[in-house]
Amino acid sequence: MFNIFSQEKRIKSSAKQTISSIKMVLRNKDGLIDPSVKNIFDEKIAAIENSLESNNIEDTAKLGEELKGLETEHLSKFTKSKLRQNLESLFIALALALFVREFIIQPFKIPSGSMIPNLLVGDHLLVTKFMYGTKIPFTNIQILPGIKDIEYGDVVVFIYPNGDREPSKKGVHYIKRVVGLPGDSINIKNKNLYINGKLIPLEYISSYDSANLFTSAYVDEYEEDIFGNTHKVMYHNAKKATDKGKFIPFNKIPDKHYFVMGDNRDNSKDSRYWGLVPFENISGKALLTHWSWVNPTKLRSGVRWKRIFKLIN
Repeated sequence: MFNIFSQEKRIKSSAKQTISSIKMVLRNKDGLIDPSVKNIFDEKIAAIENSLESNNIEDTAKLGEELKGLETEHLSKFTKSKLRQNLESLFIALALALFVREFIIQPFKIPSGSMIPNLLVGDHLLVTKFMYGTKIPFTNIQILPGIKDIEYGDVVVFIYPNGDREPSKKGVHYIKRVVGLPGDSINIKNKNLYINGKLIPLEYISSYDSANLFTSAYVDEYEEDIFGNTHKVMYHNAKKATDKGKFIPFNKIPDKHYFVMGDNRDNSKDSRYWGLVPFENISGKALLTHWSWVNPTKLRSGVRWKRIFKLIN
């Protein structure tokens, strides 16, 4: 009994789809179709619609096949082949995916531990591309303004700024935290960060669980407050002072440039070592973690379920 009802449903659905498809072609190609041919279709469609209304499944099936034959005979040159329809659908899907990736959201994977404790190796992120402005794809030319300015504490994804001098890193994306804006001076003394001569407060939290470090290093976790933006940072407790690099102190950051640092302060190559990040190199702001492996080199190592859809601060 169920098969009978299922077959009737398929016959009715097929007939309705055929009628809808033919009516669209007749409407869109009205001036190109011979009136006598159009009359044949009108009569056949009216007959099928009557059989559907009277629930005459046998006539509906017979007339439906006749209508498909007429469609092939007279309208095939006006309709798209299945292959073309599938290719167009695939092209639209790819174009939409590219649009989303280039203008709205881009995925990013954390390859190193420079942003521990906030971002772990194996985290998969979503980065907002429109936050600081929209660029022409594959260029640094901005075509639309952003919805906010880059602020202290923003976690940003950017293209390595010294790619011309270091070809192996050209085009490589990095992720760090913004600690210096245009016009700022930056210095570090005995682990302490100074912005424009002002000490950035650090509050000790606890010793950090080194399980996420893939090393036995001893580290301490702190809460850093950059003018109201609070986040966690980490320092090796065996070191007396954080490495300064050749760009510390930095007297004045020029316009449209930013000083960035990793949250794992004693294990991060950042603006202290290779300099400032130009605005045009910044791809977007890190939004959330959508997936996280315990160990990305071993896919069976497990998932950090608590980190999925966690907002990035």
